[in-house]
Order: sequence, then structure tokens, then C-alpha cells
Amino acid sequence: MASSVGKRTRHLLVFAHVVVSLGWMGAGAANVVLTSTAAVTDDVELRRACYLLVSTIDRWLVIPGAFLALATGVVLSLVTPWGLVTYWWVLVKLGLTVAVILYSTFCVGVWVEESIAVGTSPSPVAGPLVVGPLVSMAAFPLMTWASVAKPWGRTPWRRRPARRRTLAAA
Repeated sequence: MASSVGKRTRHLLVFAHVVVSLGWMGAGAANVVLTSTAAVTDDVELRRACYLLVSTIDRWLVIPGAFLALATGVVLSLVTPWGLVTYWWVLVKLGLTVAVILYSTFCVGVWVEESIAVGTSPSPVAGPLVVGPLVSMAAFPLMTWASVAKPWGRTPWRRRPARRRTLAAA
């Protein structure tokens, strides 16, 4: 499958994908620091401020960054020879991205809201709330490595090129 976009457009898409992915990773790193601080501090106001900041970072950076990384990655796969289901490394990145989004939404996001709601008491989910962003952060180096190394070869679902028919000389 030939590239369906020009070199400039492809470079712009790769640039956008890298920038939003780095932003998503940076916001996740900030959440690791904030959840860790909230888990170990005895200062009630600091703990609450940390959880409120995690909620704000999630709303304005993590969620948009995650979906933009997903969108730019899918677009790149569809307009380049890599394809969406042609290579295992692309499928692994897609799977990890979706898994991190789901885990962050249905686990980490819920834990943040629970931690904000408990008010002055230490959060009963402080431990998992520290581990959650760390787990998400562990996916980023693996996805980055897969983008660079492009391991594991082709999937069995790749699109095969159409066969050329030749006309026999009459």
C-alpha cells in the first residue's frame, strides 16, 4: 500500500503525533508527582490541592492529549504504508493507547473523584491512585520503543497488494 499523503503532510502528522503524545506523557508525569505528594503528606490543604490539580490536569491535558494521540496515530496508520492492522507494533501501540485511556477513565479518574470527595481524611484509594498513573506512564516508553524499533513483523491480517494481470500477446 503506497502512502496516500505527501512527505510534508506525513511529517506534519508525525510531528503532531509526537507533540501531543509527549504532552500526554508530561501531564501523566505531573499526575504521578501530585498523587504521590497527596499520598504522603499530612497537610490536609496540600492533599486536597493535589487531587484538585490532578482533576484539572486530567480535564485539560490528559484527556485531550490521549484522544489527540489516538486520533493522530490512527490517521498516520491509515495514510502511510504501516497500516492499522498490517504490523504488530502498530496494533500494540493502538491497544496500549486504548487500554491506558480506559484505565485512566474508569479507574484513575474515579479514584481522583473519590479522593476529592473524602475531604479532610486521607484518601482510602491513595495507594492505587499513585500506582495508576505509574502504570500508565510505563506504557509510554514501550510505545515509544515500538515506534522506533518496529518489532514483531507483519500481522496475518495485512492487506495484500492486488495482483497485476498481464495480457498475453496475441
